Amino acid sequence: MIHAPFTAGSPDAPITLVGQAPGRDEARVGGAFIGPAGRALTRFCASAGINKELCRLENLFQIFPADDDLTPYIKLGSKLAKETPIFQAHREALRQRLLRTSSNIIVALGAISNYALTGKVGGIGKWRGSVLESTLVPGRKVLPTFHPASTLKGEYLNGYHIVFDLTRAKKESAYPEIKRLQRDLLLYPSFAEVCSYLKHCRQLPLVAYDIETRGLHLSHISVATSATRSMCIPFVEGAKDVWMPEEETEILLLIAQLLEDDAVVKIGQNLSFDSTFMLRRYGIYVRPVQDTMIATAILFPDFPKGLDFLVSVYCDGEPYYKNDGKVWRTADMKDSESFRRYNAMDSAVLHQIWPAQLKELGRMKNLEAYDDQRGLLYPLVYAGDRGLPIDVEGMAKAARGCAEEIEGLEKKLQELMGTDVNFDSNDQLLRYFYLKKGLKPYVKRRKSGESTPTVDETALARIASYGHEEARLLLRRRELVKAKGTYFEMGVDEDKRVRCSFNPVGTVQARISSSNTIWGTGGNMQNLPESMLKLFQADAEGIYICLDLAQAENRYVAYEAQEMKMISALEQGIDIHALTGSLIHEVTIDKVTKEIRDDGKVSNHGLNYGLGLESFILRYSLSRERGKFIWNRYHTVYPGILEWHERTKQELVDNRRVLVNCYGRHRRFLDAWGTDLFEKAYNYKPQSGVATKMNRDGVKFVYYRQDLFEAVQFANTVHDSVWLWAPLSLGVPTLVKIALQVRAQLETPLVLHGRSFSIPADIKIGFTLDEEKMLIWKQSHIGILEEELAEYVTKEAA
Repeated sequence: MIHAPFTAGSPDAPITLVGQAPGRDEARVGGAFIGPAGRALTRFCASAGINKELCRLENLFQIFPADDDLTPYIKLGSKLAKETPIFQAHREALRQRLLRTSSNIIVALGAISNYALTGKVGGIGKWRGSVLESTLVPGRKVLPTFHPASTLKGEYLNGYHIVFDLTRAKKESAYPEIKRLQRDLLLYPSFAEVCSYLKHCRQLPLVAYDIETRGLHLSHISVATSATRSMCIPFVEGAKDVWMPEEETEILLLIAQLLEDDAVVKIGQNLSFDSTFMLRRYGIYVRPVQDTMIATAILFPDFPKGLDFLVSVYCDGEPYYKNDGKVWRTADMKDSESFRRYNAMDSAVLHQIWPAQLKELGRMKNLEAYDDQRGLLYPLVYAGDRGLPIDVEGMAKAARGCAEEIEGLEKKLQELMGTDVNFDSNDQLLRYFYLKKGLKPYVKRRKSGESTPTVDETALARIASYGHEEARLLLRRRELVKAKGTYFEMGVDEDKRVRCSFNPVGTVQARISSSNTIWGTGGNMQNLPESMLKLFQADAEGIYICLDLAQAENRYVAYEAQEMKMISALEQGIDIHALTGSLIHEVTIDKVTKEIRDDGKVSNHGLNYGLGLESFILRYSLSRERGKFIWNRYHTVYPGILEWHERTKQELVDNRRVLVNCYGRHRRFLDAWGTDLFEKAYNYKPQSGVATKMNRDGVKFVYYRQDLFEAVQFANTVHDSVWLWAPLSLGVPTLVKIALQVRAQLETPLVLHGRSFSIPADIKIGFTLDEEKMLIWKQSHIGILEEELAEYVTKEAA
């Protein structure tokens, strides 16, 4: 029998906490959970209403592993585990000890403990929060969670999940049974049952649905009428169709009627995917909807947004069921029943998740913010499906140009570094700069707390700032490789249009994001370089109308910080970058050169949000002397910025880490208190405020006000701009009117600290997105717009 010095507490305790192995402190003095991880566990237990001293404390391993490394004894993979006799012996000893306890719930701290108790692999993040039956001690309940040590190694946010899971463990400790919601999952319906069920769904105020696809085709759709009743409607079984052609047509018609029925709300998870697929593949426009992923992004922007996470939070310990469904994809679709169950479950659980989220959105005063973001789903699905025409031959030419420049750079690099260096090899570049050249290594601190040498873009920028030409050339090469592969070789659809999948969840600051389509074409449309924008063309017989908010974040910062020098300049129409440059270099505004303005621009962009000196120098590739000068002068001439930063910190303290932007959108900052959190907090109000303005007064205004813009099509949105397409047949006067109407909406005032201000919008009109070939009207533009546009159209058309 293995001696157990790292165990403590009464065997009659209602809760048993099982760690993986003793730490250094435990190994030195004996006992369980007495070191830093144990102290963290004490805090987490207290937050969950549990007295750790009244729990049974266990460790799987009763030996201290060398270097705190358990891999010599047990290796966990994503699907399998490699056990050793030592692991098996300690697991059996743990089993014997647990048999002598009477706890109603066993909490597995960490992936290895969870595997020992339940046999589950695949990462603790997939299983945490679930209530499982133990395979080690059959009949006993196990609740996995993160190990508290992870919160000390860079995974600070894990602490919130641990507290949540321990709170559930306390509830589960009151009884020994596994209590799980009983669900009626209809997995093998007949044609008549499908038709009857779908017709019944149209009599309800709300249903949930989920689709599964195989390539360009719908493989399954589930519709749930409640958390306890869901039907999976399959369209394929292995390689065969389930229904006769006329039956499938009838079912798809009923599905279309349900999904387009304005009287029935549809709940979904990540409906940007589902809605895009149904629109593109079948012409079905899903409405109205509630999206649990969008709700999660509003409620907890720092947490995962997948359905597996939501199930762990809202479904009372429902086990992670998606692994069973994935067998269908990886085993020649032999296990179709598991996949059908997985599909049916995905819609059933939404009936538990959405009502709880709705209450939380109300408590956080974020219902309006949620509706704002949800309202973007329709225009984004539309624009993603529409796409933008592009010059395919021009893309190929640009790709060849990148390849030629890359080849030239590599020849220069070989002269400097030698022909034996692989420029894509991280290890070889580390050896070249830090061993061969003897430079002091730049390191990156990982979440685990470890620091490792790096030659990432930041490190190369630092090296280049000291005059090492090869680092500068490597950075340029990486830039070209990205441009070539990411943009100029982007997948274009057969109709020569570039499409994307927009994500209405976007960034934590409410900005929209995008990626390649669900069919693998297209890509990110939010960060296109100028060289790529030049290749986009307007559809025949039409023209682009683009509106950009001018220096939007800088304006917001000026009024948020109440920095009077900035405010005065903005209200007098003085260019803010020129002003900042003049103040930094102590010259009058009329003596500002391009170089001086550039100094003002980088400092406005980089230093408003608390960027440190070192980071500022690297981000903008500045010499150390120039960077230090700009950094110091900026904070001297704009003392209101630092005062605003201090007020923001105090606001976080006073409001329990919550900040509220000018639109009433609340965000709670959960990460570790320190510099990283503060930088996120400083940029929250300006970035989310500007993003909300563009989303409301740009994207949604154009899309939803069809009474004003009946023939206009929303084409894209990029950060602080919105793109429209309009037919030339509307006539020049109407085109000008449309541009001015959108501008007027975008320039509706905001109010901060009692001051009202507008963000001016520049107008760009053209047959391409090449700015050099577009007609540009800035706010200060003086001219007869209709005459200018008529002349432009005539000239460009010729």
